[in-house]
Amino acid sequence: MKVLRCPKCRGKLEPIIYEGIEVDRCCQCSGIWFDSSEAENLKKLRGSEKIDIGHLSQKNDKEVLETDVFCPHCDLAMIKMFDIDKHPIWYETCPQCQGIWFDAGEFKKFKDNFAHPKLLSKALNLFGFKKK
Repeated sequence: MKVLRCPKCRGKLEPIIYEGIEVDRCCQCSGIWFDSSEAENLKKLRGSEKIDIGHLSQKNDKEVLETDVFCPHCDLAMIKMFDIDKHPIWYETCPQCQGIWFDAGEFKKFKDNFAHPKLLSKALNLFGFKKK
């Protein structure tokens, strides 16, 4: 079995399980690797932000864009993505296996970007849709 390495610091990725979903977290930098659809599934689960034990470090956009990051599974260069939302974050995704890499603290931000049910309710009310 292949030992998975962190695409950022090359530390060992250790499996962690939350509600039956296994992700891999770096022992050194606390970044998290999500196989295809795991981040989407975990963001919906209450308390899943607990798997993200790290804090966002300050990194400049030039550094983010100039450094290639390789998929821990496929060894392909990942695509850098920018999520413009309440909490803008840079993250990487693999074009082959569709896995996602979040640096420490980014999964918390990613999840919080989707945690606005009250906002959705207000928007629906604004357009004349009432909750039944």
